[in-house]
This record gives sequence, structure tokens and C-alpha cells, in this order.
Amino acid sequence: LRTQILAGLYKPQHQRTLPTILLYDERGLRLYDDITTHLHAYYLFGAEEQILTDHSADIVAMMGAGKGDTVVVELGAGALRKTSHVLLALAKAASSTSTNQAPITYHALDLERRELLRTLDSLSDSIGKELKGKVDARGMWGTYDGGIDFIRNGGLLTIDNSSNAMTDDPERSPTTRIQGICSNQYEPRKAPLNPSDETPRPSSPALSEDNRTEADSTLFTEHGGTHKTTTTASTIPSEHGQNTKARGLRSRSISPVRFGEEEAASYPPLHIMFLGSSIGNFPRPDAAEFLKGLPLRPGSGDTLLLGLDHRNDKETVEAAYDDPEGYSSRFALNGLRVAERVLQGHGEDLERDYGNIFKKDGWDFTGHWNEVEGRFEAYFKSTKKQTLIIPPDIDRPQDPETHVEFDEGELVNYENCIKYSRTEALAMFAAANLRVVNRWVDNTSRYSVWLLERPPFTFPIIPSLMKIPKVAPTTPLSTQKSFPSVPTLAEWSQLWALWDKITLEMIPEGMLHQKPIDLRHKCLFYLGHIPTFLDIHLTRAARRIGGKEQGYTEPEWFTQIFERGIDPHVDDPDTCHPHSEVPTVDEDWPTVEAIIAYRDRVRARVMRVYMEYGRERVGSADPTVRDFDRALGRVLWMTWEHEAMHIETLLYMLLQKAGDVGGTVPPTGFTAPAWEVLAQQKEWSIDLASMSSPTVVIGPADVPLGHDDIEDEDNSPNSIAGLVNGKEHELGWDNESPSRIAKLTRTVRVEARPVLNAEYHAFWKKGQDGTEHSTKLPASWVVNVNGEVEARTLYGPVPLRVAKNWPFIGSYDELEAYAASKGGRLPTETELVQFRDLHDGSEESNIGFTNWHCVPPKVATDDESRGHNGGVWEWTSTIWDTHERFKPSTLYPGYSSDFFDGKHQVVLGGSYATLPRLAQRRSFRNWYQHNYPYSWVGGRIAYDGSV
Repeated sequence: LRTQILAGLYKPQHQRTLPTILLYDERGLRLYDDITTHLHAYYLFGAEEQILTDHSADIVAMMGAGKGDTVVVELGAGALRKTSHVLLALAKAASSTSTNQAPITYHALDLERRELLRTLDSLSDSIGKELKGKVDARGMWGTYDGGIDFIRNGGLLTIDNSSNAMTDDPERSPTTRIQGICSNQYEPRKAPLNPSDETPRPSSPALSEDNRTEADSTLFTEHGGTHKTTTTASTIPSEHGQNTKARGLRSRSISPVRFGEEEAASYPPLHIMFLGSSIGNFPRPDAAEFLKGLPLRPGSGDTLLLGLDHRNDKETVEAAYDDPEGYSSRFALNGLRVAERVLQGHGEDLERDYGNIFKKDGWDFTGHWNEVEGRFEAYFKSTKKQTLIIPPDIDRPQDPETHVEFDEGELVNYENCIKYSRTEALAMFAAANLRVVNRWVDNTSRYSVWLLERPPFTFPIIPSLMKIPKVAPTTPLSTQKSFPSVPTLAEWSQLWALWDKITLEMIPEGMLHQKPIDLRHKCLFYLGHIPTFLDIHLTRAARRIGGKEQGYTEPEWFTQIFERGIDPHVDDPDTCHPHSEVPTVDEDWPTVEAIIAYRDRVRARVMRVYMEYGRERVGSADPTVRDFDRALGRVLWMTWEHEAMHIETLLYMLLQKAGDVGGTVPPTGFTAPAWEVLAQQKEWSIDLASMSSPTVVIGPADVPLGHDDIEDEDNSPNSIAGLVNGKEHELGWDNESPSRIAKLTRTVRVEARPVLNAEYHAFWKKGQDGTEHSTKLPASWVVNVNGEVEARTLYGPVPLRVAKNWPFIGSYDELEAYAASKGGRLPTETELVQFRDLHDGSEESNIGFTNWHCVPPKVATDDESRGHNGGVWEWTSTIWDTHERFKPSTLYPGYSSDFFDGKHQVVLGGSYATLPRLAQRRSFRNWYQHNYPYSWVGGRIAYDGSV
């Protein structure tokens, strides 16, 4: 810690810093307690406490805690006042056990051992009886990094759970604790001694001024007022190279298990709590890296409960951190007291005052809100021109004193409290490979508690392709401007993980030979179609370039039955484009095992193509990006997107069997929606159908459509599927090219939100009553045994009162009839493109399996991101047809042109199951028959004229 202090003081004048950790000694934590108890303007504590008071039962339910053995770890202890609400909810949810061992173990991690003991003891006094036999609480003494490493290396699993009470008193039980502080104990891992040194990746602060214990974590319990620790088998490598033992009261002989790895899959769920907006003390990129490094096992049920302050107005934030009563000043200036103790070699002397190095009349506290960076910046202010005289290290008394000059008014930054808009929070979660399970907002809408998990796969969006808010940080979390032309092997891996989850987990054996939709093949066909289509095109490419593997992957006869699926006319199913002839009896189909073995051989072939023909891009920030000759690159891109599109096709088929006995299995590895909890959220519960949708005016305008990606140029010399003139070349399907200008010649009003379930239900119900017209039940709905309409989901049907504010999913004919009843129509392709360019496509868009269901849409605002439609494609009134200079693909000639039959409509955007590579490509177009009811397409109403 002395090194960190000196590193900050030795920086050039007016650039100096001191480590935030100085605030959080035992005295500082109690001063912070005064802030949370007496300072009303410090809204963070009260807002978070209100959320936890009101919603802890829902939070615990959505965490899935209490259904068996559960481990809960809280980073940053504090006063435990807020945490007690969660602990009580955990105790109520805890499953009964026939043993004396509590099913839930709670570990409170904190930096100050004595304060941690005090707060745990106080908690035991207050709610120990309620926790007894349900929740067993322990203290973990150490830094964030030390505690996380201890968990990751299996330290928690080495503790004997059979005897861990905080006290021998039978009336008292282990207690719990809460993160009490807005700011996190955060410092750079190793502060540079020279201003020109590169600042390394940040980590949490040292345990004390003795930096030899920085990575140390201690588990302790209390017996009869005494404390003892024994060394466990876990060893944590410290950041200074030596190994530091993690200590615990008892140990048992088991091998350490690394959370976040396969070996830990069978161990209890891990739920991490990180409250108090403590992540706000990390610079934005480092915050994402810290969250990314948490030992949450993908798809395991592990969760993170994160408190996060909003990007509130200047007056609110500054009142919270710079109060006239002086609470903030006393808390801050205690940091100078700690700094002086450390520099003098008296770090453990908590009662020692300051004034020898940092003169009391020479320093004050100040701070201000930085609107651009979205943070409150706190400083020590030099009130006069002065010189600090710093004594030598007590271990090197022969060294000379150090003099550091300060100007009057010079500021020394010791803390930045970063605030997050919803868009910024979602960008951070995406960068950390975290998925939002739910969000709770306080009654004043100034603070949120997020429940997050690490899913088994992620398909993050590219923020730069979205509208940037008017005020945005200068250090974005991602500098990626576009997707690589050719998907990386990592993208293939994620895609295959998704495909396997759907085909191997969600389709029960009894459904493989069923047709959930009569207009499509049986489920088994799609298991074979995807690898066969891929292998056919790899083989053709190999033959064109004279590659090594010019034969089809065995069994070659798969190419005869699996090459192409069907899309017959809805009105005349016997009319269909060219397709493969499939077996007519189940016994003639290949087995699932044979198809899977074939699939694996084809995937191995893809890997070989990347290894043999891919060229690493020099200077790329992503080392996995590979460039290919464009002809081969197009094949790899096309087959990846083909599989991505079929994922959605298969899922909307499976939706028709979800909830049936022996039907579709809900997706695993993602926390199942708690529908009743979600239904209480404002955007879900408000009666939007009773309110007119706001409208926006578009046109007249020249609207660019499409892009330039000429397939005939693939074989020209030096044609690379990669960078072209420094910009990533964007590959696309034949109907996307060439770029062209469409004229929007009139003014049009477009509803800002799509048609909702509740709105269409009212329209449909009138038809059922015979008062206006007759409409059949939409395919996205089902009527239960009580005659009530429910919305289909992959988890089974849900009451319409839950899904009332979701976008309605229906055919073009259904939505066009609804629009006409309102005096409007569905927009043209040009109109919808213009609307989406101006108002749609936010970072919150429900695409790429952010959810496995629709959500209420969000209307665009002027001060933040664009809106989104809740997770559906959108119909247009434009017929799917050729356009000027359209040229069919050579690789896939009938991809578009086979459907230029006047029966299909253009659809744009993407659903919750559309991957960002497609949904974020502005030129991407899709199509469905006007009376096809199964695809996940919604619509919004357009009105001619501006009034």
C-alpha cells in the first residue's frame, strides 16, 4: 500500500492520485455507516435497501436458491443491514434437511477483520434465531482478488460444513453481512512508479499496508469469543509471485475444484452478491473485466446480484457525495489519516492521528460531477502551497526523506464513482459475458439491483452499430466496428453449442419423427440438413480451388435426402419449390446416432478448412479473425448464416409443441423466467393497450437500401473476404445487393411501438363475438381448458395478462386486418427501413437469445438509446420480388428467386432468436408467405399524412 501511495504522489503535478482503499479502514467503514444512517441525500444506500426490503423473496426465488445445497458469497462486507433482508429470504426458501447442517452457506468477504467480526456478531444478535439451521454464515477476510481466487481454486469446498457456527451459544446462529459502500475497495494491481510506465490491469486493493498479504483470504469462525484459523489445502498465488495460504477453521481432504470449469459442474450453485454500486469504482473497461473474471459457471445456475447506481442528474449526485453537513468530508479526510499511518510505518495503529505529513490545515475535500464520463470525481484539495516530507520506509531507515511539492488548489484524485445508464449497464454485462435475468428499480427510479448469470453461450451485439447516446463515455467498452467478414471459429463454436442445445436437449426422442408444423419436415430432417448443407458447399468449394478434400463426407447418400427443405404454399401444400426427396416411413430415416456422428465429422472438416486456408489478420485486435480468399470465405459465411437462420425455423416449429405432454423441453442453462415476478414490473404490468401508441413522422426522404457485395467479383485477383480499403467487407445474400436509393415521396406517421398482444386480443375478441368480423385463433396463442387465451412460449403457455404488453406475433393478413381496423396499414419496406434508421435498434434489443421469449417493447427517447420492438421481425407491405440489377447467387441460385411468386412479403429486423450478425446487418432482408402464421413476425401501423 505504501508503494501505491507513493506511486500516486510521484506523478506529475495536477495528475496525482491516492488509492481509494485508504478510505476503508475500520474507522472509515464506521464513518461510512454514519453517511448511510444520517445523510438522506446519500440515496444509494436507502434505494438499495428499499429494493431488498421489498423484493428479496422474489430475488431469492429467481436465483433458485434454497432448493438444495447453496453457496452465497458477498463481496465487500460493510454493515450487513441490507444483506439481512436477503438472508431472511434465503432462510424462508431453504429446503428442509434431516441433518444439522444448514443447506445454505453464506460467506461475507471483507477487508477489515475486526469490523467484519463486529458486523457478523451484530447480525447474529439480530436475526441469528431466524437463520439457525437454514443459513450458516461465515466471514472471509481478504481482498476481492484473494477471495475470488480462493473460490476459483476450490477453497470454499474444503471447509467442513458440519461444524461452522459463529458461537457455541445454542440460541445464536451464524449471521450475515452486506456491502455498505457506494464505492468499491479498488486499486490498480501494481501502480507504476514512473509516470511513463504502462498502467496494468486493475484489481482490488491490498489487505493492509503489508502488501505481502494482498492475495490472502481467510475464513474464520468464532467459538466462545476466541478466533482461530487453520490452513486449508488451497494455495492462492499472490500477485507478487509468492504463494499465500488461504486459511480456514477446518479442512477436509478433497481435491480443490476450480469454479467456472467443468470439474465443478456437480458442486452446489454459487450466488455472488456485489452490492452498493461498488463496481462503480472500477474504470468502465476494468469493471467489465472484473465481472468477466468472476467464477460463475456457464449455464450452471450460478448468479450475480449486482447493485448499480443510475446516471442521475448532476444535482442529485453531487448532493449525495458532497453534503453541507460534512459527513462526506469526514469520511474522505480519514483517508489522509490512513495514508500518513502507512507512510510512517504505523498502519495498524488505528487511533493514531495525522498532521505531520498531511497538515490538517493544508487539505480539504472537494468533488464534482463529470457529465461526459458519467462519474463523480472526488479529490483531496491542497489549500496552500506546501511540501510533503515523506519519511523513508521503516525497513530502510537509511534512505533519505522524499519531498513532494503541491500548489495551492492542486487536486489529488482518490475516488471516481461511475454511474451507469441502462444502455451502459447492458454494454458492460455483454462485455462480461453476463445475461440479465431480472432488474429491480427503486421507487425513485435512481438505482437498480440486477440479477445476472453466465449463459452457456452468448451472441453479443456490436454497440457501434447502434445509436450512440448524446452523452457517452470517452472510453467505450468495445471498439469493434463490425463483424468479421467470415465468422471466427469461436463464432462457430457458439453457434454449434446453441444448435446442439436445441436439437439434443429440447427435442425429446418421441418428437424426432413428428411434424410440429405440417408445412415443414419432421424434426429429424433438420438435424441432418444443417451438416449436409455445410458439407455439400465445402465439397464444391474444395473442387473449385483444387483442395485436398474433394469428396463428400460419409455417408454420401445423406446429400440425397438432406440437401434442401420445403416451404410449400400455405393455400396449396402440393405446390413447392425444388427440394430433397425424403423417406416416407420412419424406418428408412437414418438414426440420430448416425446423424450426430456425421455432424461431428463435418464440423471437424470446418476446423481443417480454417487451419489450412485461413490467414491470420496482421494487427487485428481479435487474434481469432481469419481472412480467406473471398470465394471460400463466402462459403463459410453463407453456411454459418444458413445454420443461424434454421435455428429460428426449428424453434418456431418447436413452439407449437411447448407445454404439451411429451412435447418440447424448455431450454436449460438459462434461468427460467419467473413469470409472476416479471408481471409485476412496470413495463409488463402497465395497461399499454388503453393508451394510444405515440407516432413519429418520417419522409419525404431518399432512403438507401442494400449494400454492394458482388458475388461475381469473388474470383478476381486479390479478392479477399476481409478488409477492403481498411473497412471490413460485408458479405450478404443475393437479394441485399446492389446498393440503391428508394424514394420516400410522402409524409408518413408510424406508430412508435408495434401492435401488442392485448391490442390484438381486443380486436380478435370482437370477431369472436360476431360484432365486427371473424378471425381465427393466432398460431402464437392457445386456449386453455378454462377457455382463457394464453401466449405460447418455449417454456409453455403463459397467461395473456403476463404477455399482454409483448408484441403480437401473427401473419401478415392478421396484422394488416388489424391495421385497417385502426384506419392504417402496414408500412412499406422503404418506410420501415427509414423508421428503423431513426428510431429502432437499441443496445437493449431483444435479439440473440438475450431472452428465449418476447418482452415489452421500448419506445425511443431523445436522451438515450433508440427503442426496440420486444423481439420480433416486422412485416412490410412490400412483395418479395426482384429489384433493379438483382442477380441470383451462383452458390445458392434459388435462395431468393424461388420465392418471387407474389405470395411472400418482405420482413425486416429480427426476433429474440435472430443472431446479431443478421439482425444488426442493415441490408438483411427476410420473407414469409402473407398467410403463414408460425414465424415470429409482428408489425406496426403506418398512417398516410403527418396528422
